[in-house]
Amino acid sequence: MRFSFLSTLLLLVPASILPAALAQADPIKEMPVFASDSRTGELDILMTAKPKPIQLTGKPLTAWVYEICRRSTAVNDHCPAGSSTLSPYGGVRLQLWPGDYLKIRLINQLPPAPPDAEHAYDSDPMSEEMLQPNPTNLHTHGMIVEPRKADKTDPTYGDFIYVLGYRGGTKPKMAHPGLVYTDKPINYDIYIPKNHPSGLFWFHPHVHGLSLNQISEGMSGLITIGSPNDYLGDRQGRYGLHNDVKVHHLLLKDIQLLKDGSVYSQEEPEFCDPDPSPNHPVRPGWCPGVVVSSDEGSTDYRGGRWIFSVSGQVFPSETITGKGEVWRIASGSGSRGYSLVVRDDDTGELLPFQVLSIDGVSIDSTGRDNSGFAAKVGDRIRQVPCAAPHGAGWKSHPICASSLKMMPSARAEIYLPSRIGSSRHATFMTQSLSTGPDGDDWPSVGLVRLTFTGTEAVSMLEVRPVASEIAKDGGILGSAAKISVPGLKDALSPETAGRMPQFAAHVASLADPNCKALPPGHTRRIYFGVPTGEPDGFGLGYEELDQKGRPVPGTFKDIEAFNHLDVVVCLPLAAGNRPVTERWELVNVAAEDHNFHVHQTRFRVLPLNAPKGDASGVMDNVPVLHGGPGCDGSIASFKRGACTVAPVHVEIPFSEIGDFVYHCHILEHEDGGMMAHIRVVAHH
Repeated sequence: MRFSFLSTLLLLVPASILPAALAQADPIKEMPVFASDSRTGELDILMTAKPKPIQLTGKPLTAWVYEICRRSTAVNDHCPAGSSTLSPYGGVRLQLWPGDYLKIRLINQLPPAPPDAEHAYDSDPMSEEMLQPNPTNLHTHGMIVEPRKADKTDPTYGDFIYVLGYRGGTKPKMAHPGLVYTDKPINYDIYIPKNHPSGLFWFHPHVHGLSLNQISEGMSGLITIGSPNDYLGDRQGRYGLHNDVKVHHLLLKDIQLLKDGSVYSQEEPEFCDPDPSPNHPVRPGWCPGVVVSSDEGSTDYRGGRWIFSVSGQVFPSETITGKGEVWRIASGSGSRGYSLVVRDDDTGELLPFQVLSIDGVSIDSTGRDNSGFAAKVGDRIRQVPCAAPHGAGWKSHPICASSLKMMPSARAEIYLPSRIGSSRHATFMTQSLSTGPDGDDWPSVGLVRLTFTGTEAVSMLEVRPVASEIAKDGGILGSAAKISVPGLKDALSPETAGRMPQFAAHVASLADPNCKALPPGHTRRIYFGVPTGEPDGFGLGYEELDQKGRPVPGTFKDIEAFNHLDVVVCLPLAAGNRPVTERWELVNVAAEDHNFHVHQTRFRVLPLNAPKGDASGVMDNVPVLHGGPGCDGSIASFKRGACTVAPVHVEIPFSEIGDFVYHCHILEHEDGGMMAHIRVVAHH
């Protein structure tokens, strides 16, 4: 394997001094923030998707960013020059509170789809005409809000991914039915329910066939609802955040820069070596391209760089002082997974850190024996004893880990005390990560250079177990309940109460007598695999199981690629339009890992045959690990017993009516067809 001169030099430098030599002088910088108006409860912004020249690791490139300003400062749909307009590659953070309105006017000024966008240039004439102009839209990932479609009574959208926004004059003449096409600005008006949980979320485009390309080019940002003080410390504020505990918001992005300075947006997993040598030093925020061979030939990525950034910074340094720092981390990568660790630079030891939250929900750690907690969050953490004590009389007990797996779209919040053992210098990094025999081998790379200054042991933080609070009545009350639950209208904001006729029309438009409730004791089984005759494709299958786990005749759907016109799952809310909870079984019959995500709600991961109400972790995505050697991606191999799998059982409360999706959030897989249409309707 060939290496550039710098790559060869890196292999000769001791691991203990390499990061200090190459780390940037600047500490981690907080992302710029747009916050809702405390008087009106609104965040009203103009957001323009557009290309922007930037530099990363000293290399010039053109990324795609969101240019953002407040609507009050915009003139004729243009943001003014100056400090009130922001367009950082690292993204911005939108700060909201329960009961707020997020209003976004989205304008598309993107260039045509990049030439490596597989699905925009796949020889299907209709798809090419739809995707080559590079339409875009927005999804507020993890938020439990309406997937509302615009209509004559209300021209604004909720979190509705079936609308495609084009540059002016590029709306296609030939397009698939069932979608909304516009070359005008898209107006979003998203209400945050008053009982919406506090936490960390993010926004990104969700155009099927282009999601990977647009996110790989840089299009994403963070959303925070509430404050960490909502779930850290006891009710009197002890053992939680103090003035000497710094909070950082970190959005992890990666971008592949070719030798000629262009971006490879389809993302090649083998772009650089997973690990260049058994005892290799930490790579400081990037790795060099190599020659990639396949059955179709070789591609030379030498001279290119795979660059990993933390809120737009490449390998920043950070000194952990005071009582430590809380890091709120989101994976904004399109397809790659992270195995995050804090590694001592001198010994190579993995240092423990406290896990505070998973996917925007504080962890439920009320039991004194937390040895089984890792399984409750889909084995996303490697649990270890905490290095520091916790306070007397705590109602919760800290969860600590030596590694944290973050698949694309995952979020986590961790606490790093200012002293961890005897370590003084360490590196926050991702280890190499394999996703199975037919999967990908994601490379290791350093993300942040750390220095610990503490001299005394610091107590862990107390996490209030609020996860159970969001599950009252099965979940958050959705839009339909605003109409049908007596007394609820009085609790709404004046603007929401004034829009009740529009809500009523929206609910009525989605009434569907053909949607049947899942019978008591029944389960939906979702298959992840390969469509028949498409060895390089991705898809989902489906069947319903009865109380004894037997397939219900007439419900089976073989693995197929996504078709937005095919509503695979349809269900009504419960009486009074209260939330309804279902159990799903996720079965991966492929030889690579997948990552389940469902819009407009979240779920609990359950052990097999768990009793109702099991207090497991609450999440909105979970790894579904690959099956055994006999798994060839087909349901047939599973049915005949050749494919051994470990199903993931989840309990999902549905509360928002409308049309949305569930899918694998590895975007190569999602764009390739591993997604399905779900519809929730009002009670009938």
